[in-house]
Formats: sequence, C-alpha cells, structure tokens
Amino acid sequence: MEYMLYREQLQLVFVLIDSRLDPQPIDLEFIQWVGEQGIPFSLVFTKADKQTRNKTGTTIAKFTNELYKTWDELPPIFVTSAEMGTGKDELLDYISDINRSFKASKKI
Repeated sequence: MEYMLYREQLQLVFVLIDSRLDPQPIDLEFIQWVGEQGIPFSLVFTKADKQTRNKTGTTIAKFTNELYKTWDELPPIFVTSAEMGTGKDELLDYISDINRSFKASKKI
C-alpha cells in the first residue's frame, strides 16, 4: 500500500470487484482506506458474463448501497466481462481521458 501513497505519477486506482459476489468486507475496507488517503479510484465490476444482467445489477446495487452508508458520492463504476468484451471500450476511453489529463497537467 505504500506504493500507492508515495507514487507521484499514480493517477488512479482501479478496484476490481467480482460482480457475482455480495459486498466483501476486504473490498469495502480497501475502498475506505483508499478514500481516506485521498487516492482517486474507480470501481470495475468483473465477470459480468458469468450471470444474468439482472443479477449483476442487483449485486452492484447491494455494493453501492453499502458504500452510500459512508460515502456521499461514488466514484466512476464500470461493468466488464473479459470473455464478451463488455465495458472494454468505456474503460479504455476512461483511461485515455485520464492519460490526456495527466499529460496536460505535466505541461503546466
């Protein structure tokens, strides 16, 4: 975790969450820690292809409801599937935006 605290070039942490599982204490604790440290992060729900879209939505709702107990605003959320490519373009566009923003801030 020290890497995240002292890495000057770190722009964002992607927290990968298995979309098939209910909120796990270790994930919630890590998200809380990252937030307390002021480290920007996004949530990436993985394995969306392993269940129905409805089940994925229910799991993500459980997770976000749990986060809203301590957060006023949630970070960007992505739903992905490696096998089907779901969310790939959105995630890559987001990374490109972050990289452009980083490059622009380095020029100042």
